[in-house]
Amino acid sequence: MNIRFLAQSEFFNGIHLKEDIVLEKEYEAGPFENIPKVRYFLYYLEENVRKEVAPHHDKVDIFKISDCVFESNFLYFTEYDLQPDDTYEFNIYRYNITDHTYKKIITLKDNVNLYPDRKQIKIYILDEANLIIQRALPKASSTSSRYGFHDFSLIVFNFVKNKQILINDPTLSNNGIDFIIPTGENSCIMKTGYPVFDDGVDTEDDAAVESLIDLNISQFISDLQLEQQNLVFTNIDQCFFDSTIIDAKVNSNYLIYSKYDHDDSEESIVFYNLESKETYTCINKTQHSRTLMKNATVIDNVPYIYTKTSQGYEFRNLVTDEVENIYPSDYNIVFINNTTIIASIKEKNIWNKVKENVAIIKYPGKKIVLKENGVFIGAIASNKETTFIFLE
Repeated sequence: MNIRFLAQSEFFNGIHLKEDIVLEKEYEAGPFENIPKVRYFLYYLEENVRKEVAPHHDKVDIFKISDCVFESNFLYFTEYDLQPDDTYEFNIYRYNITDHTYKKIITLKDNVNLYPDRKQIKIYILDEANLIIQRALPKASSTSSRYGFHDFSLIVFNFVKNKQILINDPTLSNNGIDFIIPTGENSCIMKTGYPVFDDGVDTEDDAAVESLIDLNISQFISDLQLEQQNLVFTNIDQCFFDSTIIDAKVNSNYLIYSKYDHDDSEESIVFYNLESKETYTCINKTQHSRTLMKNATVIDNVPYIYTKTSQGYEFRNLVTDEVENIYPSDYNIVFINNTTIIASIKEKNIWNKVKENVAIIKYPGKKIVLKENGVFIGAIASNKETTFIFLE
């Protein structure tokens, strides 16, 4: 267990890229009324160094870019470039987070006034040469005037060979790709279909089949390049209209996702073991505004759900389906990294003044092994043993 406290932080809004590297963004007014300008910063936690990414490029988050490469050395940003005819080009760059070199990989010409309400583009980086561009336009509900981004078109683009292929597979072209999460050197989890909580879904005619797919990325790219009409997928789970997949994450060797059943007002938190393919499920009777996803964790490769009850924070082992440990209710558990539990605790000092502390507990023990004065504002796990904690 290696704990690093980073004190006197004003705020923390970082996205963990890999190891000790965090991406932070700062937004400011730009030339577009509907989309702000953005600056990218890389924060190297071990060295406590913050470096701006390509500071002389004007950037905007007009497209949602997802890097589907496992433990990638790159990040991607979009530069806007004013043309002589007063239109804009949007150049997408690949930036190396270790040696700080970068290159342009594709240029898109588009009407910025369509964003974000009348058009949406998602870009999925598949490998060192291929990406998917998914365009989504609003599509009216069959029974009302409500709209959702449900009209899809997709291409796979090889930016090394400058070659593009239209994707005609009905699963992708009808339902769209919601997200892709890398899980290994050649494996990803892909979700297709849009949650029925989205605006515009009133009836079964408006709903998409939602699928969680265990994807071999090399085979997927090969099939796309062969222009196969009906791709073969390995489905982990599916749902349609009366149920929806509302969130997903990968922790250790598990895919953890939330599946909500509208008829029963019931949430299932599912742990899918990426290696053994076993599943463990916890049922949560709730309205969809409240979810246990943030309480789903993996400790020493075992799936757990922790919930706050009148007894305190109960940790349920989903393999044995037993409450294994209970922590005091005044321990506000804010972060878990493998067997390291971080709690925010309010205590009175000798002058009877309340102070906030951050306490470190080693699961399954209950004893506080380390405590630091300060207000918890965020944490990053660079690996299973090292945790960086941000304090005001």
